[in-house]
Amino acid sequence: MMGFCVLAKISKRTVTIWYQSDSNPYAPLKMRESNEVPLYFYVNGNDFIFGAAAKERFYKNDPYAYGNYFEIVKDPAKHFSIYGNKKPVKQLFYYGIEQYLSYFLNTVLYKSDSIESYRQQFPLRFLFDDDIEDNEKSLIENLFLEAGYFNVGRIGYHRALFNTLSQKQILSNDKAILFMNGVDDVLYLNLYKNIREEALGTAKLPGQGADPRVKILADMVVEYIILQNSYLSVDKNEEIAFLLPFCAALLQNISPIIKGEAELSDGNRYWFNLRERNLNDRLQYYANDGMILTAIDDLLKTNNLQANAVMILLGSEEISTSYFSDKLLKKYPHVRALQPADIKDTMLAIFQAIASAGYKVEAKVPAPPPVLVRPPLPAPKLPPPLPPKKPGDIPKPINIPRLPEIKATPNTKNNPVKLPPLPPKKK
Repeated sequence: MMGFCVLAKISKRTVTIWYQSDSNPYAPLKMRESNEVPLYFYVNGNDFIFGAAAKERFYKNDPYAYGNYFEIVKDPAKHFSIYGNKKPVKQLFYYGIEQYLSYFLNTVLYKSDSIESYRQQFPLRFLFDDDIEDNEKSLIENLFLEAGYFNVGRIGYHRALFNTLSQKQILSNDKAILFMNGVDDVLYLNLYKNIREEALGTAKLPGQGADPRVKILADMVVEYIILQNSYLSVDKNEEIAFLLPFCAALLQNISPIIKGEAELSDGNRYWFNLRERNLNDRLQYYANDGMILTAIDDLLKTNNLQANAVMILLGSEEISTSYFSDKLLKKYPHVRALQPADIKDTMLAIFQAIASAGYKVEAKVPAPPPVLVRPPLPAPKLPPPLPPKKPGDIPKPINIPRLPEIKATPNTKNNPVKLPPLPPKKK
C-alpha cells in the first residue's frame, strides 16, 4: 500500500498544495518559494512554466502566457501548443499540477520513475474553496480522470472543520452553523443544520468579503500608489481585492503610521505611507454593514432559525477581525473567528482520514468499455411485390414451327409372323 497523498486546495486565483508521506503527516509541497501557486501558465514550444514566473510574463502581455484560467476555459476554441501538439486550454491546469506531482515523486519520495507509471494509483485529493462553482469542480476532476488518474477524491472541508471544532468543544450538536468566508472581496454564507453538514442555504455578497477597515485600507494603499506612480494603468477594484489578505495582516499590528511595500497583482512592489487617523476617519462614513446583517437575517428566517440557535464562524483572515466580530456580536450571541490552530488541526484531521482509508477512494473511474455483443441479424425482409404488369409489358407469343413427326422404321422382328393355311382334313 502506498503511504503518501497529495492534496491541492483550489480557488480562482491560486492553488495551494500539501502532501503526506510515511515520514511526514502533513507538509506544504514547495517547488520554489511557496506551496501557494498563482494560477498563471506559460507555454512556448517545450517550455512550460506554472506559477509566479508565468504571472510576471502574463502582466508583460506575453502572448504565450495565460491567466484568468476559469474564464478562458469557457471558450472551447482556445488552445495552446506543447511538444508540437495542440491542446485545449483547460489542460493547462492538468500540466501545472502534474509538474508538482512529478517533483513530489522525484524529490520527496526519491523515485526515479516517471509520473506515467504512477497515474492510475496516485492518491490525489482536491479541496475546493467557496469561490469555485460545481461545474468548475467537475471540470478539474474530469481533467485528471481522463488522463488516467483513477485514485482522485474530493475533500469536504466544512465537514472536516466542524468535526475538529466539535472535538475541541467549540461547536455543539444542537446548534446550526453559519460559516462565513471572504474570498476576493466576495462574502460567502453557508448555513448548515448541524455539524453533520446538512446544508440549509447559501448566500453570496460581492464587495463584502472583508472587514470594512481591511477594504478601506486596501483602497487607501492603491490610491497612494496610483498618485505616486501616475504612469500606472490598473483596475482599482481588482487591485483592492488582491491586497485584502496583505491589508488584513497589516491591521493585526496597527500603528499610527502604516507604511511598507505592497505587491500588486502584476507582481511589482510599490512603497506606501499612510496614517491610521485617516483610516478611522473614512470608517465613520462606511455604511454597508447593514447588507451583511440583512443577508444573515434572511437566511435564518427562511429556515425558521433564531439568532441564539446559530453559531457564526468567521473563516478567512479578511473577516476574522475583532472589529468585524464585534459588529456581529451586537446582534448574534454566538460568533467565533477561526484561529490558525483550528485550520492546522483541520488539515491534520483531513490527512489522518485519508491515511486511515488506506489512500484509496471510490473515485469516479470511467466505466470500462462495454463488452461488444453482436446483435442478432434482422430477419430477412421479403422483397416487395412486383408492380402489376401493364398490357404493353406482356410479351407477344412466338410461333415456333412444329417439328415433323418421326415415323418408326418397320422392324420385322417385331411384326407378327403370318403362318400358311392348314391343309384340308382328309375324310
